[in-house]
Amino acid sequence: MTKLIFERVMNLMPHLSLFFLMSLPLIAEEGFVQIFNGKDLNVWQSIRGDKETEGSLFSVNKEEKAIQTYATAKDGTKQPIGCLYTKKEYSHYILKLEYKWLQRRFPPRATHDRDAGLLFHLHGDLSKLWPNCVEMQLGDSDVKKVKNRYLTGDLWVIGKDLQLLNRRNHSFYKPDSPLVLIGKNKAYDNSYIMLDAEKPHGQWNEITLTVRGSEEAIFELNGKVVNTVRNMTFLMDGKRVPLSKGRIGLQAEYAELLYRNIRIKELDKSSSEQDSAHQSTTAP
Repeated sequence: MTKLIFERVMNLMPHLSLFFLMSLPLIAEEGFVQIFNGKDLNVWQSIRGDKETEGSLFSVNKEEKAIQTYATAKDGTKQPIGCLYTKKEYSHYILKLEYKWLQRRFPPRATHDRDAGLLFHLHGDLSKLWPNCVEMQLGDSDVKKVKNRYLTGDLWVIGKDLQLLNRRNHSFYKPDSPLVLIGKNKAYDNSYIMLDAEKPHGQWNEITLTVRGSEEAIFELNGKVVNTVRNMTFLMDGKRVPLSKGRIGLQAEYAELLYRNIRIKELDKSSSEQDSAHQSTTAP
């Protein structure tokens, strides 16, 4: 009898181990620290486009251990946009997070494709929308779409004083194209991707953003490099200088979604190439 019980327990062990791993709320990785603990937003600050609208644009979904946008918004009501950003500035790092689209969208974009964004190197006036920064677009548009397009992996350069290099060719990022200047004297400039790596609606997607100061940033979605930028600069006192650091931000733009497992590994400036993942083999 004892032998039979032992055999049954041993047969269950693989399933119990899998259940245990799947139930872990946060991912522990060497060198990474959580910048969202699944409980509160104490290390974050927020701005919103309309201070008159009731409710919070960003709140904690304790069941999902995630940051949720528009959780308290009433269906069909017009909603503002907003940004949640870190109190701390970052320079050289690998940032990882997961996101998942929910069902609801709100006026004035209730019928538009879903839209949000991961912002980095936020600087200047942080009370305005949007602050000067570089954006990795989040969205569920069709990869062939151009007008009113929001597709995860697209690049946006926000702010007239900000410019960078990207391998854009006729509006689209192409890894084998020459580097060209983007963002000069434009409030908004972009570079669309040609690869749709997002998972089907309702599934979790993972982003890896690798930033090396002003030198480069690499956008990865679900393990695939989808965009890269180089040589980020901005104007300071009339002089163009490297844009080497800034806050990290999450957007809310009329679509309900979840952000979770937000963790960061800060890199030594002198050894960031050796410490960061994928660059030498996958990043053009």
